[in-house]
Amino acid sequence: MKKYSLMWLVVLAGIWASCSDNNEEQRTPTPSITLEGESTQLLFGTSGGSLSVSFEASVGWTADVDQSWCRVSPASGQAGHVSVMVTADENDTYDERNAKLTLAAGGVSKTLVIVQKQKDALTVTSNRVDVDSDGGEIAVEIKANVTFEYEVEEAASEWIVPIETKALTTTNLRFSVAANENAEKREGRIVVRSGEMEETVTVYQGGYTPTLVLSQNEYTVSSDGEEIVIELNTNLDYEMILPEEADWISEPPTRALSTYTHRIQVAPNDTYDLREAEIHFINREAEIDETVHIVQVQNDAIVVARLSYEVVAEGERLDFTVQSNVEFSVLLSEEWIEQVPVTRALEEVPLSFTVEANPDREPREATITLKADNVEQIITVLQAGHQETNRVSIVYSGEQFTVPLITGEYFMNAYIWWGDDSEREAYREGAVHAYDGAGPHTVVIESAGAEEIALPDLVGVSEIDLSEF
Repeated sequence: MKKYSLMWLVVLAGIWASCSDNNEEQRTPTPSITLEGESTQLLFGTSGGSLSVSFEASVGWTADVDQSWCRVSPASGQAGHVSVMVTADENDTYDERNAKLTLAAGGVSKTLVIVQKQKDALTVTSNRVDVDSDGGEIAVEIKANVTFEYEVEEAASEWIVPIETKALTTTNLRFSVAANENAEKREGRIVVRSGEMEETVTVYQGGYTPTLVLSQNEYTVSSDGEEIVIELNTNLDYEMILPEEADWISEPPTRALSTYTHRIQVAPNDTYDLREAEIHFINREAEIDETVHIVQVQNDAIVVARLSYEVVAEGERLDFTVQSNVEFSVLLSEEWIEQVPVTRALEEVPLSFTVEANPDREPREATITLKADNVEQIITVLQAGHQETNRVSIVYSGEQFTVPLITGEYFMNAYIWWGDDSEREAYREGAVHAYDGAGPHTVVIESAGAEEIALPDLVGVSEIDLSEF
């Protein structure tokens, strides 16, 4: 009997252990997380805000976001049906950004991607483009993270022309600007837009400036005669006028090199007198008159290109070249001119002189005499007197201003700043300037040697500053 009882005890112990294991499995659920809905992405607008995420958790859970610009609350909790709130800050950058929301329970996890749209932007690097009257190609650089379109205003579409059309994400727009053949400046606008965003680029083009420039204005020719070449740089039609009284100067009709190059023949000078002539290149409409001065020496001559030089009051170095076929000496009439020593051949002698500053207001004059036997050449040096710089400032409101009358015994070298975008202008009596708007504008006049000033009309003048006059 004892043997059977022991066996039953073992069997009963096994049955009791099996029941204990089943109860333990019922008390510990399997970890799981089940999201509501099928989306695994949270999408925020640029301004940010909050979105709710709901899920079922079989055990205790945690929630975590890996970027500082967004947060989740609460960050942990017990098993059951759960809702957490995800909050995103405003995105003030020009790039889209994203983050990761991780929900974890036990050994399992779910991940949701957080996406926030960028701040839409449409800018141009500069809202102003300046073009000279010759025209040319311009580039407008666009910075955008949205698609955009552009157009040239109708009034300027004939002289501002797109060079090429690219995709809407193009960041560099290129335009061809035609030459401005009118004296008046002009402006046109290029508008770049995307939805409600808009940028305007204004193209400013200067007016046509008539130009006629000579490559050289002075020619010294030997008594044997020679051919000289005159070259011009111009954007005008012009007329060349040879001196009627100088039949020793001519232009052979078959020797022209091009429209803007002239070959002038200077005949031999068989006299003992120096002779001079001028050739004029003119455009009457633009009131342009450019002059070529030709000097032809006599036999046995000492020749310089100019017979008179003007020197500033502060003194300066005076350099010129002497052409001579004889030996000569240099005589100075005043002590305030001193020759700089040179050692050069007598065929072509560069002479240099230093001119001292003039401490007086009155101009002064001296002569330099070049002498060889019976041949003599006198050069006059005129030096301006020392003048203090005067400055007057006038505040004016209106559309047209007439410059004051400025006088003085030694009045010279005056300039006008009109107080708008125009460039500095040399002073002239009665000069008038027109403004685009009523102002006010500050007109500044600087001069040397001014003694009196008279303003013809005080209408529109609110302030006159003569403290530096």
